[in-house]
Amino acid sequence: MTMESEVFNWNRFWRYFRSDFNSFISRYGITLLVLSTMAVTIDAFNGLFSSIITGSWVGTVAPVRFILFGIFGVVVMLTAPGKLYGHLTDRREGAAFLMLPVSKLEKFISMVVITGVVTPFIFGLIYMGLDIMVCMVDPTCGESMFSQLFFTDFKSILASTISPSDLQEWGPFMNNISSALTPFVYLDDIFQVMMYFLLGALIFKTSKTGKTLGCLILLALTVEMLLSPIMAFTIFRNFRELADANFTGFTVDMFNDTFPLTAWMMRHLILVDTLWDTLLNSLLLFLIWLRLSKMKH
Repeated sequence: MTMESEVFNWNRFWRYFRSDFNSFISRYGITLLVLSTMAVTIDAFNGLFSSIITGSWVGTVAPVRFILFGIFGVVVMLTAPGKLYGHLTDRREGAAFLMLPVSKLEKFISMVVITGVVTPFIFGLIYMGLDIMVCMVDPTCGESMFSQLFFTDFKSILASTISPSDLQEWGPFMNNISSALTPFVYLDDIFQVMMYFLLGALIFKTSKTGKTLGCLILLALTVEMLLSPIMAFTIFRNFRELADANFTGFTVDMFNDTFPLTAWMMRHLILVDTLWDTLLNSLLLFLIWLRLSKMKH
């Protein structure tokens, strides 16, 4: 066997990936199915309730459907990693995992793909697919979530809220803000959340989701405490100066001069977000790989 095949062999990886996927179905399939089908369940209950009260069927309106989609999506992101790979911290199951005749790289890739790609993809596919079907048979629902997310011209909607002169002056900023409303921009953020909780599932032996969430909250509070003095002496001071001037004649040039860093970031919002998420995701992947390499039972 060559060194290359010892590190990564496609046929061996594919066999292991199929086995890992079957384990994913057995461990989290029912939960994922229940969460993914909530669009139909809630619409049915909403329609039945409205029929009893008002005598007419009324489906779940779009804003509520989006809120519920976000809620159930967050539940999937928080719970799936622990359910799928939390058992690896158990001495017996962890030892069995380490003894599998598969390289660490193949285990790592399979774990990351199933957690960060397959799980959210299946959830989104089922949830939005059922939402489309519900909206096809229930006209009171309006447009489907998929249609509103991927076929809405956010740039035009945003432009219609401001005057033509302001649009011309603030155009570069508005273009980036409208681009930030595109759902594809947040795919790396979804992957990032999944990796946070996968790392927590591999580190903590009990209460994996709660401890990971607690660590993230503490980390956020620490960063906020460290940045607060900087914000107080820079950005907040500039805001006070503008408030004293009653924002008179506030122009793009004034914004660039007063908040140079913020102005640059808003002009390159997507680039900054992508670079930052790429950096964090790379760090998380490295930490997950390091944790797998250090696993011993």
